[in-house]
Amino acid sequence: MSRMEFLNLNIQQRLPSYVLNYIARLPRDYGTPQIYRAEDLSYKLKGLFNVNLIYKVSDLVYMHVYRTSSYRTYGRYIVIEPPQPHPRLMELVEFKLAMNIGEEDFSESIQDRTALLLEKLESIVRVIDNPVDYGRVNGKTSRIPVYKGDLEILKYYVRRNIAGLGVLEPLLSDPWIEDVSCRGVGNLYIVHRLFGTLETNINFSSKEELDTFIIRLSERIGKPVSHSRPIVDATLPDGSRINIVFGEDVSLHGSNFTIRKFTEKPISITQLIAWNTMDERMAAYLWMTLSNNANCFIVGETGAGKTSTLNALLVFIPPNYKVVTIEDTAEVKLPHNNWVRELARPAAGESTVSLFDLLKAALRQRPNTIVVGEIRGQEASVLFQALQTGHQGLSTFHAGSVEQVIQRLTGDPIRIPKSFIPNLNLVVIQNAVWRGGKMVRKVMSINEIIGYDPKSDSIIYVPTFLWDSVSDTFRFTGKGASYMLDKIAVIRGLSRLEIKKVYEELELRAAFLRESVKRGIMDYFDFWEAVKRTYEMPLEEAVEALKNGVLLRGVRGSV
Repeated sequence: MSRMEFLNLNIQQRLPSYVLNYIARLPRDYGTPQIYRAEDLSYKLKGLFNVNLIYKVSDLVYMHVYRTSSYRTYGRYIVIEPPQPHPRLMELVEFKLAMNIGEEDFSESIQDRTALLLEKLESIVRVIDNPVDYGRVNGKTSRIPVYKGDLEILKYYVRRNIAGLGVLEPLLSDPWIEDVSCRGVGNLYIVHRLFGTLETNINFSSKEELDTFIIRLSERIGKPVSHSRPIVDATLPDGSRINIVFGEDVSLHGSNFTIRKFTEKPISITQLIAWNTMDERMAAYLWMTLSNNANCFIVGETGAGKTSTLNALLVFIPPNYKVVTIEDTAEVKLPHNNWVRELARPAAGESTVSLFDLLKAALRQRPNTIVVGEIRGQEASVLFQALQTGHQGLSTFHAGSVEQVIQRLTGDPIRIPKSFIPNLNLVVIQNAVWRGGKMVRKVMSINEIIGYDPKSDSIIYVPTFLWDSVSDTFRFTGKGASYMLDKIAVIRGLSRLEIKKVYEELELRAAFLRESVKRGIMDYFDFWEAVKRTYEMPLEEAVEALKNGVLLRGVRGSV
């Protein structure tokens, strides 16, 4: 049976001819790929090594992921696009569009620019029923004749190359991509949320081609690179972060860039539990402490998943709180209604608005909670002043241990007095580790900052949860003796004999989380709805309602 015979007729009818041609041309040893839509992919596929599937990203763009244990170091990620329009047609269209667009048509919104381009395109083309020999079209014609079968493909490439970012556009439109990396001449690499690092079929064949692309890209995002300014950090129109290094002066392999993709919907805490990034008891502990105004840093190395965990934990901030988030790149996302989102504006001179400036302004806005995307410099001193005056604070921080956190906070350039450090209640250490031949994220420990000892000039802290790398499980080392849980008991007016009630509540919250994972409540906003229910009824009733499948009745995606 041929590959095309194996694909059932229904699937063949749904696939464009260029995708079917691509499948027909695959080497025989590839086998027949499974066909998906991007929204039909699931985190259940995460960790699979042998993969052969095609999924639809948009009306005209499909992605083929292929990886087996015998195929190269990296798997392959192939962008399947419609065939390029005739070069002469694109040349005529670009010329006519340039002639018809003026300064008054400028817009910072990518959606508005795209809509304008398509509107102008409609005014400069004439759709006809018969195929056109574009090589013979007169460039002086008022409206360019376009065969009706070519119109949608022409619109796609106008959006891609003129309104969008060219060859990068399909990668930016794929919601399953975390990072895009160009190391220099050669193929681009991506980090896929399900399948890890993959080599793409998009490549730059020469340094000249790569340099030209990077110069145009940097100009388009308003941060032009040059040999005198070879390093640029910027934000793409979709919110993704890009770092560009231009030329061979500072990069021996030539120009390169890395894109950190913006995620529209955060990963939920239930998904992190399902991946065993942490267990349900750790999540329940963080739920109890954060809902009681604990201050917390998510700490780890680059690529440890700190921001993903921060976003996941923000559902534990009480739903009636006013929350202010402060970032230099928009990555933090909250489900709260009373959410003030502020973004630093890097610029020259007096027009610069830094994280430091935004933090000072936030203190006048009377928030319950302040979330800083990442603490790096002098903004830390303002945040710690906020913590000292009773505001709840959360952030991410680059370090590998509690000791390194303290060293970085108290050393240059941050210079927080050691006596201020105990205002930080929790340090969650998270890192990426290799297990079974693949990289996974793990919460290595949750640490309670207990106090400052002036005699030894040291910070006293205790790990209350630890990851056991041998068994790949998490140990509750603070069971029955957690400083933070005991503190919550005191706030609630419980006596020493009643402290066990706090630990019983911890187990009840863990049961709620365990049942949520069991029932497949993995969507970030669905789980937020589940958490909100716990503020409307006793926790015991919420757990029972969840077990009976009625807690989220009527909520989209509930099970």
